Amino acid sequence: MISQPDIHIPYHPKNQLNSVTLNSSGLITMFIKFIIYGVAIVGLAQFLMLQVMKEEQGMKFSEDSAVETLQSVLLLFSGIALTYGIAVYKNWRPLLVLIAEFLFVSLVREQDAYLDLHYFDGAWQTIVILSLPFPIYFAIIRRKKLMDNLKVYTSLFAFGIMIAGFLTTYIFSRLYGRKVFWMAAMENGYMRDVKNISEESLETYGYLLIFIASVELIFLIRRLDVRSKNVIKVASNSDAATFKIVQQESKQYHSSLN
Repeated sequence: MISQPDIHIPYHPKNQLNSVTLNSSGLITMFIKFIIYGVAIVGLAQFLMLQVMKEEQGMKFSEDSAVETLQSVLLLFSGIALTYGIAVYKNWRPLLVLIAEFLFVSLVREQDAYLDLHYFDGAWQTIVILSLPFPIYFAIIRRKKLMDNLKVYTSLFAFGIMIAGFLTTYIFSRLYGRKVFWMAAMENGYMRDVKNISEESLETYGYLLIFIASVELIFLIRRLDVRSKNVIKVASNSDAATFKIVQQESKQYHSSLN
């Protein structure tokens, strides 16, 4: 009987990760992200300040303002990033479809005034209800894959940013923008503009975080996909090497019998 040979995959620079290089690369990437995201936040703050200076008193950050448009744009580009992920990374589709649906609902909700004015009252609710069946059905039939996606997603950097954006936009900004809060803060000097500016600014910042989280998620999925393919490739090479060695030993064994 031929004993199972010990297989040692030979060293090759492409198959080895140098921890020092990896750590340095990670620090550089983190620093670049810090700069990019910092610039985006500063840019947003400057944009909001310019809009406050530009818009008329009593109409600051209204439904027709550039700030509302920016919010829709951020949601739209977040959705585009996730749609790209849905098209390319099929193993992540259950999770990406649900997040994309959530952003679609938010985008439609942001157009409520326009839809009610130009179509009919309750138009945005109708669109949302019609869009729900497919994502829910898809999540149910792919629930096992969805749970696998969630296990990985909840441990990623992108998940933390998404949660921060969600809490900022949909919870804190709403509570912070309550009229009773600002009436108590300004008392007899209450100005609705101040309330609107504060609430919409926080909401826009939250949408920016959601956009960053969406882009981060796609890049992370891409890296995981590349890493998975590399592992499969190494495993395939290892299996081929094992088969070759066993085949050679088998030939040697039969030669010795002859």
